[in-house]
Amino acid sequence: MAEFVKLNPAELKQLHTVDQRLMSYNVEMTEITGGTFWKEYTPAQIAGTEPFLFDGNFGDGFTAMASLMQYYPPINLYDECLRALSKELGSAWVRVSGSWATKTYYDLDGKMEGKVPEGFQATLTKEQWIGVLDFVKAIDGKLLISVGNCAGNHPNGGPIDLSQTEMIFNFSHEYGVDIDAFEFMNEPNMLEMSGAPHGYTPADFVRDQDLANGWVREHYPNCLIVGPCTCDGMMGTDVDEAKEKNPMEQMGAGLGNVMQSCSTADLMKGAQV
Repeated sequence: MAEFVKLNPAELKQLHTVDQRLMSYNVEMTEITGGTFWKEYTPAQIAGTEPFLFDGNFGDGFTAMASLMQYYPPINLYDECLRALSKELGSAWVRVSGSWATKTYYDLDGKMEGKVPEGFQATLTKEQWIGVLDFVKAIDGKLLISVGNCAGNHPNGGPIDLSQTEMIFNFSHEYGVDIDAFEFMNEPNMLEMSGAPHGYTPADFVRDQDLANGWVREHYPNCLIVGPCTCDGMMGTDVDEAKEKNPMEQMGAGLGNVMQSCSTADLMKGAQV
């Protein structure tokens, strides 16, 4: 027999206050600079009459899987419609990140004239980053970023060179839009697949994250330190099973079996928090 409960809203007690920026979003770095991203489905693929094929070539990480990628031009963050719709969502956290951010060079001083230096995959210009800062300010948002951690950020093959991190923080501050939260690297549990240097280990990540977080805490103490942003348990992996084996093994179509990965616990072992 059905039972009904009648609620009296006037008698309901407040249990929790939700942050006004609960509904937030990510803007891929490749959307800012222009570059490769996941290929659009064709109408036939959407209808299920055409297969979606992967040639098995991982290239140099996610961003270089040619059969799954296509080029997209930079988005226009000054677009009036985009800004109007974004404002309707209310104040939000704007996360500028993605695996592409891990291999992006910040040419905020114009020395490279937009060219991509060795060890990187893309270049962020001064004008493009100002577009991000203006957008965040226009929507009354908060800015969260991850920074580069590729071969180009390790010119001597050792610990990370923080000059790029320093540049983007200092430039943003001087422009009048501070970085509000810092996440050292996007999806570091996939290491090289996410853009880290060849042979990069969880211990290397702990070392470099501690260096980067330490610099941010010293120079920008009001900036939140967040992360690591990992994807343990993605695509159906059982959390308990992940304790006993590679947490990526059950990733779709056996993809996880051929991907280098580690657990979040590995990435936090001995880390300064």
